[in-house]
Amino acid sequence: MSDAIDGAQQQVGEALAKARAGDDRELAAKVRELGEQFVRMFTGAMRMTRFHHTNNKAFEPIMKDLARAHEALLDLLGMVQVIMVEDQVYVNDQRLRMDDRIDAEDGFGPLWLRHGVGGMNFHGPLPEEQWRRLSLLGMGPVSAESPRAAMLAAIEAEGIQSVELLAVFRFQMKDEFRRSDKDLNAVMARASGVVDGLWGALASGRAANPLPVRKAVNELVDLDMDSEEESLARGRRDQRSHALSRHSRQVAALSMLLGRALGLPETALADLGVTACFHDVGYAMEEDGYAPPFSRHGTAGVRSLLSQRGFHEARIYRMLACLEHHRSYDEGNATLFARILHICDDFETLTRLRPGGALMSPPTAIARMRAASGQEYDPDLLQLFINRVGAYPPGSVLELDDGRWVLVISGVRSPETFDLPLTEVVREADGSDPIFAERIDLAEGARVRRVVE
Repeated sequence: MSDAIDGAQQQVGEALAKARAGDDRELAAKVRELGEQFVRMFTGAMRMTRFHHTNNKAFEPIMKDLARAHEALLDLLGMVQVIMVEDQVYVNDQRLRMDDRIDAEDGFGPLWLRHGVGGMNFHGPLPEEQWRRLSLLGMGPVSAESPRAAMLAAIEAEGIQSVELLAVFRFQMKDEFRRSDKDLNAVMARASGVVDGLWGALASGRAANPLPVRKAVNELVDLDMDSEEESLARGRRDQRSHALSRHSRQVAALSMLLGRALGLPETALADLGVTACFHDVGYAMEEDGYAPPFSRHGTAGVRSLLSQRGFHEARIYRMLACLEHHRSYDEGNATLFARILHICDDFETLTRLRPGGALMSPPTAIARMRAASGQEYDPDLLQLFINRVGAYPPGSVLELDDGRWVLVISGVRSPETFDLPLTEVVREADGSDPIFAERIDLAEGARVRRVVE
């Protein structure tokens, strides 16, 4: 059984990898062309069931063309995956250019989303009769309880074995608790690469694709609490990715840390993380050959986001955050996401490592920001942020009484450890690099001599 699962996972990975635009432009264009044909014909077949019985001869040419397009995709990819994200449809990670003239509530995504279905994997060909049945089920009534489970049972009852129904894209699921045991360095590297790609696309004048950003944020959301805090500490010292990309990734991680402390559900956490990745996109725009100044980067960001198709709710959040994430608290009317981003953006900006060093250490930044509570920052959110990161936020460097320097890699683990985080030695007392990564829990007695500025 294990070998079968591993083989299936490898097949899925290979199928998805085949269709990535960066790997093969010609293949990507072919996948997009066939994918658009397939999804349009599938949607049309579903709509036809409103007016015609599936035995009507009018269905025959549509079913033949639908089966033919699907088999062509299978031959090309080995497995076909259709995912609905925000108001976009993707086939094996390729975004489709669907007809904007179609009623937004009558497209492929909305028709299946009402059943709680966020995507479909097709592992093999379907005979025409099964396409008829699948189209009819898709347009059928929605079960009052567990609609996706009811749809899956109905598909199995029809003997359709090669179709797998996926939940609504992970970020929109409710009451979900998942954590990842993936390698932290690999997760961070993928996130950095995705955000670098986002900025590269925007700088080239291309519309940003939210799918890879959502996938990267998904992995960050799935980190356990310890890994989440450690990622912030190590991300602060990352000098490999572009400065703007690193800033966006760090603000996203800080925002999700605060959002989780606020009790936001997984859905909102992921939307917040994606919003944070886009909050400074205005700097990728140009005004007379140069990036816009600070005072106009918010409106420039909105112009950039307007180039994306559709007006899904998540995209509106991103536009509002671009406009409002520097609005002071006493000005009022900023959205929750913008107030969260204002805190996390300023903290990251103040503590970011630059060639000449950070503007200030994390503890000093916290003290400066606390002095502006109620004027610049939402006092409740700022206090929650402080309660979460502690006296020595992740990424702080401390000198211990024995002369060693340690990197703080945890936030507050309990009220008693507010100023006693978990640390890792980064310099020995004689100034040399440590031979191995030794961790020191300050709650076990080690004393702090000073904060290394």
